Amino acid sequence: MSVVIAVDTNIIIRLAMRDDETQYQKVIASLTEHRFFISRTVQLEIEWVLRSRYKRSVVEIADFFVLLVQKNQIICENEQALINAIYCYRLGADFADALHLTNTQNLPFYTFDERFCKKAIQEGKVSQVNFL
Repeated sequence: MSVVIAVDTNIIIRLAMRDDETQYQKVIASLTEHRFFISRTVQLEIEWVLRSRYKRSVVEIADFFVLLVQKNQIICENEQALINAIYCYRLGADFADALHLTNTQNLPFYTFDERFCKKAIQEGKVSQVNFL
C-alpha cells in the first residue's frame, strides 16, 4: 500500500505542463511510490496558475481536473465538491467562486456578486445563493 503525501501546486503543474522534463520525471516516479493528496487551496492555485501563467482555456483546465479526480494515485480534498465546481466552471463560473460555493455543505450562501455562478444557479445545480 502506498503512502499518501500532500503535494504543492508546482508538483501538479509539472504533471499538467511537462515543461521541465527532469521535474516531470520526478513527479512520475513519485506517483509510482505514493498517492498524492491535493488540498482545496492547492486546487485553487492550480486553476489560477494554469489560467494566468500558462493561458490554458476553461475546457483544458476542467479536463485536467477531471483526469486528476479519475486517477487512483491522486486524492482530491472534498472530491465531490471539486467535481461540482468543475461543472459550474464549465458553465462560466469563476473557479474560485464555484469551489467556495460547492464546499458550503448546502448552507445558504451570500454574496454581493450578481454574476456569481449564474448559469449553475439558473439550472438549479448548486445550493441556495442569496444576494445582499
